[in-house]
Amino acid sequence: MVSLVGVAFASCMVLRKLGSSGLRRAWDPAHILKFSLCGFLMAVTQSLLSMAYALGTTPTMVAGLGKIYTPIVAILCRCCLGRVFAPMEWLAVGMLTVSALAFCLLEGGGHHHTSFGLQDGSLGVLLVAGSATTSAMMSVLTERFMKAENEPFIVHKVRLDAGGFLFSLLLLPLMGMVGMSPDNSREDLAFWAYRPGPDYWTCYNLAIDQPGASRGCDQATGTFHVNRTLVAHSPLLSLQAESCECSRGVFLGWGSNKVIYLFLAVAVFHSWITGRFIASPRFSSVDRAVADGIPLMTIYFVMDPLSSRMPFKAIRSAYSNRTLPFPPADFARNLSCLAIALSIWMFANASSQKAGEAQIVDVAEVAPEEDESIP
Repeated sequence: MVSLVGVAFASCMVLRKLGSSGLRRAWDPAHILKFSLCGFLMAVTQSLLSMAYALGTTPTMVAGLGKIYTPIVAILCRCCLGRVFAPMEWLAVGMLTVSALAFCLLEGGGHHHTSFGLQDGSLGVLLVAGSATTSAMMSVLTERFMKAENEPFIVHKVRLDAGGFLFSLLLLPLMGMVGMSPDNSREDLAFWAYRPGPDYWTCYNLAIDQPGASRGCDQATGTFHVNRTLVAHSPLLSLQAESCECSRGVFLGWGSNKVIYLFLAVAVFHSWITGRFIASPRFSSVDRAVADGIPLMTIYFVMDPLSSRMPFKAIRSAYSNRTLPFPPADFARNLSCLAIALSIWMFANASSQKAGEAQIVDVAEVAPEEDESIP
């Protein structure tokens, strides 16, 4: 959905600013094919992240472990784009990565037992690591394509999201097959499986699992099984249970869950901002990767405590219905976040110093030419 809304918004922006000729140029099949590999990597990244969240990986864990993206993208920029980094920049990248990984280890690796026989969220860790790797590859490849052509960012955005949407559709059955694999507890990842609705989380909490019935839904008949013991003494729960039914489809649960639309808008905005950042001649994929340490600190210090207090079962379940203290009381993790902040500051200063030295060299090379031109 992120790619679909992104390509629709970018197409509207192209039509508004460049007219119908710009829209035809943006939707040129040859250029969309050129960006298809970027779109494929984008779809894989989003699919892996979605499965990681579905298996109970917390947002803080995703943001922290995802920082292995930084050294990967730095190495790819050096090899594929020929960018040279100062020793202080490499040191900052290393410090940032180690601090983020230490931050994740201090969290304890998650809270759930996965159905693949892996303890402490190990499958979620692998999914996040794979997502970070494909994201790094996509970022460098996208930067190379965008800066190689003299086209507005919104034109490139249409081509990128068009490929991402196409490959996202192709990956939907694969996600469902993973969910329906033997001994997996997330059969609801398959869009063709019966799932409770219209309010997924409310009906899921009122359901009872039986043989052949995943999350309260009989996969053979589509019958919803209510936990009679739970609703017997509560008229309100009984009334909610009466509205529950089992349905199938990609958009199940979208109609009544406003939080999904909020998260969708945030995801589209993040995709747009990062794309603008990469396409800018002043910045690169590495600069964006280092700056991504700021959201990690924001999530840990602000968003996690705030989210744990939200009156939404879908969100609170990710925190095991615990209310997190504000500010966090974990001194070791607080120090890890401080190290991340220092690493970002070190990289920014090293890059600024290197840019200043390069400018001085350019001026020194131009000055003799100007002196020779004076009679």
